[in-house]
Amino acid sequence: MKYLLLALACINSSINCYSDDLTENRRMIHDIDSIRTKLHIPAVSFGVANCDSTLLLGSVGVRKINTTDSVTINDKFHIASLGKGLTSFIAGKLVDEGKIAWNTRFFDLFPEMKETSRQEYHNIELKDLLSHRALLQPLNGWDAQKTIDRYNELNRNNRFSAYHFSKFVLTLEPVKYDTGRFYLYSSLGYLLASLMLEKASGSTYDQLLKKTNKDIGTDFQIGWPRDSNDFQPSGHLIPAESGWGQGTVLEVLDGDKFTDWGQDFLCYNIPSGHHSVSAGDFLKYLQLNLNGINGRDNYIKSSTYDFIFNGAKEYAMGWGNDIVNGNHYYSHSGSAGNFNARAIIIKEPKIAMIIMANAGNNETIGGLLQIIKLLEKKFARITDN
Repeated sequence: MKYLLLALACINSSINCYSDDLTENRRMIHDIDSIRTKLHIPAVSFGVANCDSTLLLGSVGVRKINTTDSVTINDKFHIASLGKGLTSFIAGKLVDEGKIAWNTRFFDLFPEMKETSRQEYHNIELKDLLSHRALLQPLNGWDAQKTIDRYNELNRNNRFSAYHFSKFVLTLEPVKYDTGRFYLYSSLGYLLASLMLEKASGSTYDQLLKKTNKDIGTDFQIGWPRDSNDFQPSGHLIPAESGWGQGTVLEVLDGDKFTDWGQDFLCYNIPSGHHSVSAGDFLKYLQLNLNGINGRDNYIKSSTYDFIFNGAKEYAMGWGNDIVNGNHYYSHSGSAGNFNARAIIIKEPKIAMIIMANAGNNETIGGLLQIIKLLEKKFARITDN
């Protein structure tokens, strides 16, 4: 009975469920679960698709350690920085609608901020913000607390204001690239980009996300999985590995532990990576992208997809890009510390995959990499050199 739900998912997803396919899928799910068990990962949810069909979709494990509360394929997992591709996808739709352009400058939409901003930022464009080429300070790690605390001291009446926080960010000294680098990763670019999208569309980011969900048939939500209900997966970490404490074993870390400046941090990271979604819905979204980079217009134009994935070297609009074994390989990872997710699109074999876990410790990360290799070998015929 352990994998019955997964077999039913195969049938309901219009997979070619011949006996050989089911046997192979059961074997694959068994191998994934073996990796999960060996590396003490509470739960893993995963999916693989080509341009036309779902090839594999499943969830194994438990929603919370020390329970028997099994995950299902409908459970949501936090995707962290995979939200960057989602925000770029929303931007691409607005570009297609003529409401904004990749080269629209931030200060063309917010001229009132220019006077107090550093000159180095005066010509930043939407594409610079989405590809991490705006020279903005990163909002990562414990240094984020210093930035947020400093802002709150100066803006006591405007806490949780994306507008006023962005205005403050533009007064900070810009970063410099290391030799040979093309970009510097910063979630702040996505905060400023979201302001541009809101101004150009006349809708809030939340409204834009809800419209996208309605249009493409998904259910991305802002926030943690358990924000929707208490029967969703919990996040887990090892405190000593991540700086959350001294504990050396896996423990629960849910969203209610993000207090004080952590609440500000999550607020400003929404467009960059504070979303939750099921594997099936993420796979549906990935499939649109896969078709788009293979020349098929769908929700947005194929030329727009091409810019999203290839518009800048190494990291374009929310996606890393590379050539692996002669294939155009697009990928992104996401981690909030207590969850971890990986998304991959491989153009030539026309394969997309998502894998998500409700833990973010080192063993979990290593396990996800093993599972990715397993899936790539099976579905994309990619093996280690």
